[in-house]
Amino acid sequence: MEQKTDKKYIIMIAVVYAAVFAIYNIITLTAFNEKNDVFWLSYAFMCMSFVANLVVAYFTFQKSDSEAIFMKIPLMSFSIFYFVAELFASFVFMLFRSVASTTLTIVIQSIMLLVFIIFATLALMSKGVVENINEDIKTKVKTIKNLAVSVKVLEDQCLDPELKKELHKVQEGIRFSDPMTTSVTEELDDMITSKVKELKYLCSNNERNEALQACYKLSSYISERNMLLKNSK
Repeated sequence: MEQKTDKKYIIMIAVVYAAVFAIYNIITLTAFNEKNDVFWLSYAFMCMSFVANLVVAYFTFQKSDSEAIFMKIPLMSFSIFYFVAELFASFVFMLFRSVASTTLTIVIQSIMLLVFIIFATLALMSKGVVENINEDIKTKVKTIKNLAVSVKVLEDQCLDPELKKELHKVQEGIRFSDPMTTSVTEELDDMITSKVKELKYLCSNNERNEALQACYKLSSYISERNMLLKNSK
């Protein structure tokens, strides 16, 4: 449903831009009789602005967990600002086409276009970085959840009251631990994962005392990990 909604918005925006572009063409091509180089250059820059806005709208409404933002300014907002600014600039140059120089027309509108391209590129790059971070966090959260589920299964299957209590402590400790992983906790994370695997083996072979020791170790690892993460923030 979300993908269909995104496509619907893209189509609607494309229709709106097409209508605006049609109106722009009707006004500019009929209102100005004498068309020189300044006119056609301004017209070309305005066409590029239309295309740029369509591209930005397409990327903006793609299904994503993050928004393209640079310097706290959303890319779509900046794109609309550029569109309006270029619309104003092109009309001004068209109105004064007889006295405006070709060089000035190119320089001013090229600078506007280049500033927009730079901003859009940086915004999309930052969006990509944020998405990678979010994906990394999701993977780590999933790993933590999987470990918690594994211990929960052991807890549900356990018949020994003392071991069951310790398994519950471990399960809760993993479940509510910080999912973030840093270079400081990488070794502990590997130790926790390895110890959970060992715990599963011990429980399946009814090695109660060894399983209790594994639970104590896991609780110690989790507490140490949480402390390291807390101190690193």
